[in-house]
Amino acid sequence: PPYKTTFASDQQQERIITARRLVQAALESRDEGVAACKPGACLTDIGAAIHAVSDAYGYDTVRHYRGHGIYEEFHRAPFVKHFRNDEDRMELLPGMIFTIEPMITEGNADCYEWNDNWTVVTRDGGRCAQFEHTVVITEDGVEILTLP
Repeated sequence: PPYKTTFASDQQQERIITARRLVQAALESRDEGVAACKPGACLTDIGAAIHAVSDAYGYDTVRHYRGHGIYEEFHRAPFVKHFRNDEDRMELLPGMIFTIEPMITEGNADCYEWNDNWTVVTRDGGRCAQFEHTVVITEDGVEILTLP
């Protein structure tokens, strides 16, 4: 039989509900970023789509880390900003392979890396959620490469 989730307090229940909302926003932002991909679109369209979802939820998106191209070198251009910007007006062309991996924060998006050179946390201690896909621009759209 299904189990009923119980909480020790109203605060605990609220924390779980808001965490689920943050995770949903991160998932939707990644998916909208992917949906913005097609030949002739602009790299900035991806960031705008992601940022629009983040804004709709009242969250922010980390600007320090970006998606990246995949080729013979792992981290290479194009670098995908997950926020609104007008700096990278690169046209998306068939054959381009890159990641879309927005980090959505419930508070301020300013973050830093721990001494382990891997863990990233927000300066204000707020929670963050992230999802990632690797995509290739095709002749007629986009293909997600990270699906089973």
